[in-house]
Amino acid sequence: MRKSKRIFIICMIGAVFFLSGCSERKEKQVEITVMHGWGSTEMDHKEMQKIYSDFQKKYPDISLNLIAMPTGKEMVERAEDRILVGDLPDVIFCGDAGKESLYQFMIENELALDLMPYIKEDKELLHSIAPSSMEYWKTRDGKLYTVSDVLMLGGGYWYNEEIFREAGITSIPETWEEFYSACQKIQTWSETSNKDVMPLGPTVEGYLYITDQMLAKNRGRGSVAISQNKVPMSQSEICTVLEQQKELWHYTKPLSKEYSYRDETDLFNDEKLAMYINGIWGAFMIDETLPVSYALLPFGEGAEIACESAGLGYLLGNTENEKRIDASIKFLKYMLSKEVQERILLKTGQMPANPQITIEQYSEKMPRFCQAATEVKQAEIKIQVPANLWNSAQMHIFEEYLPVFFQEEMSGEVFFQLLERNSQNRLKK
Repeated sequence: MRKSKRIFIICMIGAVFFLSGCSERKEKQVEITVMHGWGSTEMDHKEMQKIYSDFQKKYPDISLNLIAMPTGKEMVERAEDRILVGDLPDVIFCGDAGKESLYQFMIENELALDLMPYIKEDKELLHSIAPSSMEYWKTRDGKLYTVSDVLMLGGGYWYNEEIFREAGITSIPETWEEFYSACQKIQTWSETSNKDVMPLGPTVEGYLYITDQMLAKNRGRGSVAISQNKVPMSQSEICTVLEQQKELWHYTKPLSKEYSYRDETDLFNDEKLAMYINGIWGAFMIDETLPVSYALLPFGEGAEIACESAGLGYLLGNTENEKRIDASIKFLKYMLSKEVQERILLKTGQMPANPQITIEQYSEKMPRFCQAATEVKQAEIKIQVPANLWNSAQMHIFEEYLPVFFQEEMSGEVFFQLLERNSQNRLKK
């Protein structure tokens, strides 16, 4: 009887220690909320969801509360709703959305964490951040509130080599005059051969790339406007560029509000378009059997121009909770680590932001992507992507009224006035 009682007491003591140990482990686990716009069922979205989830395998002491939305815009709206009721997320991946709303609001209300103190103390973190993130997003007082895990490389177009050859185009156009001539050759070939192929079919965003590069060209090489990441154009300049693009309009598929990059991608994959204006990330969306290459939009003067930008990326919440902030920094470092950056490249076709990743070593695995990246990297003149040069209201003006202008239902002067009205910086007349 005594022996049984002794065994019972020992078991009870053991159970107390076991439960105490479990309790301590639970107390040590920190939970952080991560919001992102990779919530759709598309392949790259699924891969990013898996990358996020795998963070917990590496850091089992951190519990990840993932909140996914189908798009960056929807995610920004959801994040704003949470913040307004006092529920500040630990990590928000903006995906280039919310620059004038969420980003500005969090900074103005001291809700965004300044990353510079952590970067200065952590060389590993410093060396994993793209210089373009620092250059564009660092504030005048030396603070940094956002870092992206990918770069946006663009300013060019994919072209069908076979269509170019059959249309008699023997070299890549280096000036806009040569580009218009190439469009005419494709259109003539298509009509005489009954091929139903259009030279190109840009989205409004595609026209914005063209607009920015024409503005840079018209203002001269290395223009002050572009180097300062602004578009301080005059009425005469914007009207000139709009008129220049009217000639392209004759060679393109008519724009509509419903027309998107998916439509343009489908047309190119069906060989109904000879050219496809998109960034290098388009490589993963193009049919692997098509004979395609990447070329930059023309600039002339023996120079090349392209876009290389770091968009609005991760915002970390200034929760004033040291454990949660440390866990959030670990999450950011995880996303910028070489291992994860390679996964992002190979699985989603996005350009890694970590400068320690050299794209050349992947040329055999992904030759199409690497050829496009090399074209962009080698360009002498670099400008920002449209999302970093125009505010969202101005981009909406292009989306809403560019087709109206092309159809002669609006003058360039009125178009300019709409841009000016929605500009944070007054434009010059």
